[in-house]
Amino acid sequence: MTTEADDTATAPQPFVPILTVMVDDGFAPFLWRIDAPGQAGVGGNICDGACWGEACPMSEGLWRKFADWAIEFDRTSFFSDDFDASGWDWAAFHERGLQLSRWLKEEVGNAYRVVYEKPYEDPDCGLEERREVLADGTWVQRPLSRQAQ
Repeated sequence: MTTEADDTATAPQPFVPILTVMVDDGFAPFLWRIDAPGQAGVGGNICDGACWGEACPMSEGLWRKFADWAIEFDRTSFFSDDFDASGWDWAAFHERGLQLSRWLKEEVGNAYRVVYEKPYEDPDCGLEERREVLADGTWVQRPLSRQAQ
């Protein structure tokens, strides 16, 4: 005999869209969205440092904090001959990005999963490259974004 609780425990969970926090070059993009199961990568860009709009899934105040963080990254010349890698503090950069991701999760709640992914410019991007923040603020390791979700 099965109970209703048994049926719900084995039922597939509905897909929850994924927001990936990951900075990139050009207009300081920092937020990407996957809307369908099986979609590989990080999805389409939905927020950057250029402007905030009503379609952005966060408050304007949180967007401003993200934009400042992403613009700082965007203005850094990682691949120029005069770039001084010793002057870039990756630990502090990621700490700030992880905190922003936690605040984003607080704002979006269960409507989205929130993932933080290191940019490939980080020499240690392969270490804890992709992490998801849970509702309680803890982190879990996730597979690379190049794989289907």
